[in-house]
Amino acid sequence: MTSNQGLRVGFIGTGWTERVQIPTFRLGGLTAQAIASGHVENAERVASTLDIPEVHASWEALIASENVDIVSIVTPPALHREIAVAALQAGKHVICEKPTALNMDEAEAMLAAAQAAPQ
Repeated sequence: MTSNQGLRVGFIGTGWTERVQIPTFRLGGLTAQAIASGHVENAERVASTLDIPEVHASWEALIASENVDIVSIVTPPALHREIAVAALQAGKHVICEKPTALNMDEAEAMLAAAQAAPQ
């Protein structure tokens, strides 16, 4: 049993997520629990192909899921700050693809949300 076993990941975005993140995270012992996309049909396809139990029509719904411990943000960078801050405020762990932020102000907002997040 790995130390990651039982941790459930919700993925926001489908392209890189499907090809790289989900298979790699599973190798590390993480559970692919949920997926959301700006195009719900993409999330439904990936969920069906990779046996992911939850599909959400919005990133907000995924973050609200009590079945998600970690949120992996794989969206266009302009959305990273908003999603990361919301996920951190919801008490989720966050993994954010690069570039993490578009500028220093966004990065500082994300850092502040991480530092203020529930432990």
